[in-house]
Amino acid sequence: MSAADDPWEAVSAARLPVSRLTSLAAVRDRPDVRIIVDSDAAWVVWPAGRADVVRCLLPAPSVEFFTQRGGQWYRFGNRLPTSAGPPAEEGVPVANLVHLERIVPVIPAAQSTPPVLLRIVRGGGPKQATALACRIMDLMRWVDTATTAELTAVQGTRSGSRAVLLGSRLPSINHAIRYWGTEIYSPVGFRPDPDLPSNLLRDAIGTSSDELVFLDEEGVEVIPRAAFAPLSRAGVRLASREHEHMTDHP
Repeated sequence: MSAADDPWEAVSAARLPVSRLTSLAAVRDRPDVRIIVDSDAAWVVWPAGRADVVRCLLPAPSVEFFTQRGGQWYRFGNRLPTSAGPPAEEGVPVANLVHLERIVPVIPAAQSTPPVLLRIVRGGGPKQATALACRIMDLMRWVDTATTAELTAVQGTRSGSRAVLLGSRLPSINHAIRYWGTEIYSPVGFRPDPDLPSNLLRDAIGTSSDELVFLDEEGVEVIPRAAFAPLSRAGVRLASREHEHMTDHP
């Protein structure tokens, strides 16, 4: 895949508020990812083709992406050069500015009653699917033949080796698991047990309204709402390549 096929391959800089630099926590160990602070904004620069850096920055609010061609900088998707561009400085590694919070163990309070196990059980009546999870490679096969209208009808994100989609017009993908719900998602044909209102289940799990909860037979998965974005061929290809890179370099 060349930069002409996927324009994200050419992206090598981004500008975002300093307060959003925590988006780069997952690439703190990458010495070739550098940060240059300019007042309330920060520039992030990296070698073109680093899908993991782009993936970290995509959900960040107010982020702008830039590409460099012929010694000039271009805003992502623009054909005319811009005077805006990262300063000609080396910058500092991400680890110098993005620090992980220290984990402090908390001793649980004594319980007067045994905890209730949250699980899923069969039943609950017919439900319309509002989400699905599938392998990234299975999603890639569907994306290659889907129309633009079908793509824009759903939002998606990558969760490990899986893709998770949201929408009322979900595609038919082999081996996909279909879910129902709006905040707490259970596989179609199952319901949560105990069957409590969503706000009580969120409190029990310890999540906020900014997070979506997926229940299945293996446990609970929590995904931030901000991680979901309109589905695009370029985005799915980027996730697919990132997954292949992680598989080849565990």
